[in-house]
Amino acid sequence: MSVKNKRRPITGISIVLAVSFISTGALAQANAPAADCSVLPKEVIVGEPVIATVRANNFNPRHTLTYVWSPSTGGGKVIATDTIARIETANAAPGSYTVTAFVTDAKERKNNEVSCSADFIIKPAPRNPPTLSVSASPMSVPAGETVNLSANCTSPDGVPVSVADWKASGGTVSSAGAAATLNTAGASPGSITVSATCIDARGLTGQASAEMMVETLPAPPPSPEIEVRPALSLHSIYFPTTMPQIENPDAGLVASQQQALAAMAVDFKKYLESRPEAHLILEGHADPRGEAEYNQELSQRRVERVKRFLVEQGVSEANIDTKAFGALQSLSDADVKNALESDPQLSLEDRQRALKDMPTIVLASDRRVDITLSTTGQSSVRQFPSHAADAPILIGRREAKTNKKTPESLLRKTAIKR
Repeated sequence: MSVKNKRRPITGISIVLAVSFISTGALAQANAPAADCSVLPKEVIVGEPVIATVRANNFNPRHTLTYVWSPSTGGGKVIATDTIARIETANAAPGSYTVTAFVTDAKERKNNEVSCSADFIIKPAPRNPPTLSVSASPMSVPAGETVNLSANCTSPDGVPVSVADWKASGGTVSSAGAAATLNTAGASPGSITVSATCIDARGLTGQASAEMMVETLPAPPPSPEIEVRPALSLHSIYFPTTMPQIENPDAGLVASQQQALAAMAVDFKKYLESRPEAHLILEGHADPRGEAEYNQELSQRRVERVKRFLVEQGVSEANIDTKAFGALQSLSDADVKNALESDPQLSLEDRQRALKDMPTIVLASDRRVDITLSTTGQSSVRQFPSHAADAPILIGRREAKTNKKTPESLLRKTAIKR
């Protein structure tokens, strides 16, 4: 009995040890190092990246692990950073590939390395050619004008594109990329086709064109007959002081002023042949030394005297209008000075002499009749005839200097009554 009692405990201990041994082995196997690999996305087009990730399990957390990535041959270039790897597929061939990660714990002597793999697919890139549209503005122009051209080019695959090779069936095209200009100089009337080509970075091309019209030019209008009209020289006419007088309305029109009026009458009669509606407007003036009523009547006698002389020269009275202003439009010293300095017929000596006698010359310049042509508004030149032989009479000096070439009638003495 004693022996049997001793055996029973031994048997019980052996069973316990066996169970303990089995439990420890299973636990060790369950806690063995492992790794899990994954990729995103699992399918890409050539040129798109793949991101691979590895997760290590059951390694000593106090140890630093080493990660090594290895792709399948031809599956692209791997750029790894520990647990993450970026696979560049730009130069990869389409197909199915595997990327493998090796995880190592250098400090462990046993069960210190594991690996895992993940599969991905590289699909070929699409090869759609670019699309192009061409427009012209305006759509129709006369020959010789320009047309603005524009091209709109896009790639369905998102590939960079450019526009080139502009052509036209007529005219000349100058371009700068997607914009161009068509010069229609020398082009025949009718339709012109313009085209361009779009090229993407892979060498695929697309073409497009547009049409515009070159208009037929209308026949030029007949050249109008150029109306040649005689030159009409208008000069203001000057009178001596107080002339003409009431008792002698034809007096005061001195020889030099009669000559100017006679030449004007010849020109105006020629002018009336092409412009019969034209009028000569006579405007009488007086210097400001007299009373207003007297000056008004004196300026009226002056325009009437000039009108009668023109009629005597053959000008129709119907083509002459008269106005009298008295002394209302007297000239300023500056006006008279400018007229003297711009008179080409005065010598330097005569001009200087006249400028020294400005008060007298200003008064003489107010005793005038201005003449205006109604059809054009041309006004007579207000330039006192200082160069004329009878200028002293017009100026109002008491005696004119003797001149053998001057008629005796121009040398009479004049009284200054105003």
